[in-house]
Amino acid sequence: MQKWSRRLLRLYARRALQSKRQLQRARRELTRLGRGHKPLEAQAQVVGMPTACVLWAYLGDPRGYESAGAYRKAMGLNLTERSSGRYQGQLKISKRGQAVVRRLLFFAALRWSQREPVRRWYRSKKKAERGGGKSAVVAIMRKLALGLQPLAVRRGVFDVCRLFGKKRAATAK
Repeated sequence: MQKWSRRLLRLYARRALQSKRQLQRARRELTRLGRGHKPLEAQAQVVGMPTACVLWAYLGDPRGYESAGAYRKAMGLNLTERSSGRYQGQLKISKRGQAVVRRLLFFAALRWSQREPVRRWYRSKKKAERGGGKSAVVAIMRKLALGLQPLAVRRGVFDVCRLFGKKRAATAK
């Protein structure tokens, strides 16, 4: 490498480390601020405190929604029919909510797809759709969205088996 290339590489590495430290500080601060806030703590056990804080910031108080379906709709995860030259009558998510909310829920769904019984459900859904892994992750996102609102309202314990039970894992509709 030439002198300027090495210098530029060092600069980029320094900036990457600064960004990583800044992200860690922000996560710690969100966790600190969320302590004692019952709805956030309830959702944080499912998606993590930073994601729960983002959900609160973009969607507001989950207790203000009349149902879990309304909360999911605010995220832009409700199904709508798409018809065009390429898609005829297929159901797709509406994407009417904030993209950042869906992005963070996507990452949470990926984490959940690695744990049982969600992993079993994910694999059977993926197999039924013939390699449609992304649509299976979106299905997990939709199920998590349904589970988050009542969790914040009732402040109970998240039971993943209620969303991804053994019966559902076997049928995988």
